[in-house]
Amino acid sequence: MITASSRLGLVQEYRHRNIQGACVDLVPFSMKYAADFVRIRNSERSRYFFNQQYKLTVESQQVWYEKYLHRPDDIFWAVLNKQQRFIGTIRLYDIDPEGQILEQGSFMIDEEVAGTAPYAAEANMLSMDFAFDVLEIGEIINRNRHDNKVMNNLSRKFGFRFVRDTEINGIPYKYYLCNREGYMSVRESIYSLITYWSER
Repeated sequence: MITASSRLGLVQEYRHRNIQGACVDLVPFSMKYAADFVRIRNSERSRYFFNQQYKLTVESQQVWYEKYLHRPDDIFWAVLNKQQRFIGTIRLYDIDPEGQILEQGSFMIDEEVAGTAPYAAEANMLSMDFAFDVLEIGEIINRNRHDNKVMNNLSRKFGFRFVRDTEINGIPYKYYLCNREGYMSVRESIYSLITYWSER
């Protein structure tokens, strides 16, 4: 069992450490990825599912990033494929120092490559492994726009259980929770799929 200070210390430590997978790596986000992030996030599909009312810029991302660096309970990764191409992001935030809960979000994979490999599945798996195995978190929150079929299906496949309908800025969302037991009940089948694909 780790302490609250150790848990937040791990968040800061992993802002400087890559997490390697078979198909993708989670790399701590930095401004070197800002232009690619803005490009993908400003796509019509991303703006719709993130309920983003305006276009982001590299300058606005710089402002966000500087604030992010001062938050102790937030870790934001660039998702890179094995050719080290930026293909998306994933984030864990509002990390409870006592280890009860955190929220997963800012999850996107470039639609140009999303269907070519299990990138989304592995990025999700690596972030959840980190939450449960490294941070020893009790539960993960996931909120998906109600009509985002891809993300709602992904959440259910990863052991998240539907809790309730909710709203964010007037838009209906699905609120899910996942504990370690629920995740571990499905992890092996997901891992096997990723391993099979990477070894083809």
